[in-house]
Amino acid sequence: MTLPAKVHAIWESAELLIAFHKNKKRQKRDEPFLWRPKEAFARLLAKPEDQEAFVMLKGVDDVEDVQIKLHPDKVVVRRDQPLGWSGIVIEEHSVRVLVDNDWIEIKHDGSVVVSRDMETTYLEGDGSIIKINPDAEIMVSGDGRRMSRRTDDQIDAFTEDGFVSRKK
Repeated sequence: MTLPAKVHAIWESAELLIAFHKNKKRQKRDEPFLWRPKEAFARLLAKPEDQEAFVMLKGVDDVEDVQIKLHPDKVVVRRDQPLGWSGIVIEEHSVRVLVDNDWIEIKHDGSVVVSRDMETTYLEGDGSIIKINPDAEIMVSGDGRRMSRRTDDQIDAFTEDGFVSRKK
């Protein structure tokens, strides 16, 4: 086993903050008011759109800062990066990752959904793949025995019994 010659730190400090999105008169602020709780203990007493707790991981460089937002129903991790991941949403039954403006969702059953622009690709738990875009719907079974393509005017399919192609 070879270890890298130099280890690069990806963060250098963590700070717990509470962001108040509304003022005391319950009016929405242009920018949230950031408060640092004593002894780094926070309790949320309002709805997430009014108040949220988050940890700010200060990166080695400013562009490497990461926010970990703590909502009652999910955890959101954000960073400003032009390439690679820029957001992660962790919920009870799924994890979604934003990578280069494409959402990748991993569901509780192990299935994966990739959404980009006008197309969505599904990788089901049994290994089958479904791809839907404006031009066609494509399906490949997990064992590779069946493949089909459906467009607005035609259906093509490979099955165990042979090839089928017909106009609609």
